[in-house]
Amino acid sequence: MTFNELTTRIQIQHTQELSAFRQDITSAPYKAGTPTTLNADRRSVRMSPVQSVEDSNANLTIVADVEGLAWFTADKGLLGSCITVSIAGHRRNTGTRVHLPLAECDAWIEAILGGAWITHVYRAGNKVEPDGRLDIASYRLFLDERRNPVSKPQAVADSSLRRLEES
Repeated sequence: MTFNELTTRIQIQHTQELSAFRQDITSAPYKAGTPTTLNADRRSVRMSPVQSVEDSNANLTIVADVEGLAWFTADKGLLGSCITVSIAGHRRNTGTRVHLPLAECDAWIEAILGGAWITHVYRAGNKVEPDGRLDIASYRLFLDERRNPVSKPQAVADSSLRRLEES
């Protein structure tokens, strides 16, 4: 199955869940204010477990952490937010972890965030295993104070981030 076919299949099968999840993670996570309010402006959003489109024996758990950039970095004056989406797979019958195909993880990110934002997404963590599978897939998207996607701010010191299109 091609990447576009995977994305389309995910969008068709999970329209309502994707819409609700996208709304939850793209709303502003912070209030402009003082550093004393920053810790209260972080949240996690979890999508109900969904069946893998490539492995009928696996369920995926998708979690997003959303935080203001001033909370996320040492630059307390930085406005905007960071969305970190993590995807993990588990056997449906035993709950044990399974490795995930990279193409399916990327298709889920495209289905969640939409095509217009995908060019601003970064893959976090270690490079993919030689077989093209991941233990946990983790992605980051940075938004400015108007919730527009932007490149990784210089204040973000994570050297493991690679643009999705480059990794």
